[in-house]
Amino acid sequence: MDFSRFKHTLSRYLKDVQIYVHHYVLMNTHCHFLAWCEETSALAPLIKAVCVSYNYQYCKRYSYKGHLWHSRFRTVVIEDEDQWAQCGRYIELNPVYAGACRDPRNYPWSSYHYYETGGRDALIQPILMRDEFRLREKGDINESYREFVLAGIDLDYRKLKKQFEGQRSPRS
Repeated sequence: MDFSRFKHTLSRYLKDVQIYVHHYVLMNTHCHFLAWCEETSALAPLIKAVCVSYNYQYCKRYSYKGHLWHSRFRTVVIEDEDQWAQCGRYIELNPVYAGACRDPRNYPWSSYHYYETGGRDALIQPILMRDEFRLREKGDINESYREFVLAGIDLDYRKLKKQFEGQRSPRS
C-alpha cells in the first residue's frame, strides 16, 4: 500500500464532507479510523469514493489488476467518552498488536504522533477530545496521552476491541 498516496486521497475527499477524523492507522492489509460525523449516511459514499480513487491510482501506478481490499468497511457506533478513548487507544496500538512495531512511536502511519507531540497531520481534525489529553504546545510531549496509550500494550487487545465494539465478539 502506498500510504502517502492513500493519505493524500483521503484528505482530498475529507475537504468536501463534514466528517472529522480523530484517530487513524494505515496498515498493509487494512486501516482504522475513529471519526465523528453528524450525518452517518455520508460515511459510505466517502469510503467508496476514496477506495475507488485510490484503487485506480494504485493499479495504474504499479500495473496491478484487481481489488486491493477483500471485504467491505464496517462501522461501530461509539456510545460514550470512555469507549471513544479505548477505541482511539486500540487504533494507535494496532501496529503493535499486528507485530509491525514494538512501540507506536515507531510507526509513522498513524495519528499517534499528532497527539503525542502536536505534530502536523493533514487527516486529523479533532472536535472532540478528553480534557486530560488536550494537546500541548507543538513539539511538547503529551505525557498523559503517551502513558494512556502505552498502558494499553499490556492489555489483551481482544478485550480492548470488545470494549469499543459494544461487547460484540471480535472477528478472527
